[in-house]
Amino acid sequence: MPNELPPIPCIPPPDQAAHDDGVLMHDLTVLNAKLSRYVLRFLDADSQRATPDAPAAEIALANCLTNAANALRSRASRRTPLIPDSSHQPQ
Repeated sequence: MPNELPPIPCIPPPDQAAHDDGVLMHDLTVLNAKLSRYVLRFLDADSQRATPDAPAAEIALANCLTNAANALRSRASRRTPLIPDSSHQPQ
């Protein structure tokens, strides 16, 4: 009985950039949920239905935002040479 299966292609080595992009997407998803809760809590506090977040919680959220912004900036910098016209900056 002949082997009719196609040959197994070589598996490419792990791609660090793809891994970093996946981590970034995960982190942005988590951050999106945190921001949503923050906005809802802020609105509830503004309407006096809840107490506002503690300053420490706001600082922690700001640190998460800063880390995400830095990671997104790094991704954009890594991709810049790959994009034909990267001189256009979105407004």
